[in-house]
Parts: sequence; structure tokens; C-alpha cells
Amino acid sequence: MTEPTEAVLKACPGCKHGVDRRTFLSVAATAAVLAALDACSGLTSPGGSFNGSYGGPLTVTLANFSTLATVGGVARVDGGSGAPTALYRSSATSFVALAMVCPHAGFAPVEITSSGFFCPAHGSSFSKSGARQSGPSPSGLLAFAATYNSTTGMVAISRPA
Repeated sequence: MTEPTEAVLKACPGCKHGVDRRTFLSVAATAAVLAALDACSGLTSPGGSFNGSYGGPLTVTLANFSTLATVGGVARVDGGSGAPTALYRSSATSFVALAMVCPHAGFAPVEITSSGFFCPAHGSSFSKSGARQSGPSPSGLLAFAATYNSTTGMVAISRPA
């Protein structure tokens, strides 16, 4: 083993021989594992794990969401109360209400995309009706009963408390 240069000794105060290859690789591997675990936890993601209340029943006024005016439109409708909730207009008179919480690890809120929903934490994707399309999620998004009243232009969503 050669003697460390002055630069190596300054970078590692107290080290007589600098950092050897084995120590460097061990520390680097540990850091990589910790970074991967942190990424999977959702702690540094723009969302996080959902473990709260679903918020109970919710009434949505369609006029407040322009994307719900046409069949195929999707909007987040919870207003920040309870579980992040999306409403999908599947026909002129039918709606699907979904929890925007990934069934894989509880990441919330999943993102609304042009084709449905996407969980940025682990890559699961879901159709607009909430069916699982790909990724590690074991199932589709949780659906809530949704009742449309054409007279009032409102949708009642039956979320659990």
C-alpha cells in the first residue's frame, strides 16, 4: 500500500492511511440502500402514506368542475377534506368515485393523467375507472358509491368516515 497524498489526509482527518477501496465501497453501498429505502417510504415524495379518515359522505356540484362537463372527464373533488377523492364521468348519467390512494403502499394522492391515474412512488398505473393496469399494486383504486342527481347537477359520494 502506498502512502496517502496530502489531499487524501485532509479529506479524512484522523485517518493515517486515507480511505481504502473496501471502506469506500461499503459506505457507498450503505448510502445507496438507505436512499432506496427512503424513496420507497414516500417521506421525500410530494405525497406520502395515507392512513387517515376517508372523511365521510361528500356532495359534489358538477358546475364547479369543468372537466366533469364531458364524458371521460376526471377531477379531484375532495377539497382537501378526508381521503383524496377523484370523480370520473363514465357516461352522461354515470360517475365513478375513487380514493386517490395507491393500494400498494398507501401513497396519496396518486396523479391524474390523460389515461387515468399514476402512482409516482412505485409506478403503478390505473384506468380512469380505477382498474389496475400495471405496476406493483395488488389491485385497483378503492371505489365509492356515487349517485348522480340530474335535477340538481350534483353527485353524492358515499365515502366511509
